Amino acid sequence: MKSFIILRSSTMAWNAVNALKKAKITAGYDKISSPHGCRFGVWVNGDPEHICRILQLSGIECLDIKREGELT
Repeated sequence: MKSFIILRSSTMAWNAVNALKKAKITAGYDKISSPHGCRFGVWVNGDPEHICRILQLSGIECLDIKREGELT
């Protein structure tokens, strides 16, 4: 199942895509809109908690994880 990992900024989302590419994990950059404004992050397949641990090792903090059906 796909998950959307929300990050602090568009720059962090691009950095996350590159960090995950080095770890041989495919991720897609995206922006979502909500009543609280736009959020940037990456779409990933697999265990999002594991992917957040990989990102943390690269200095990238995951703010939230949304499953594919949870986004409105």
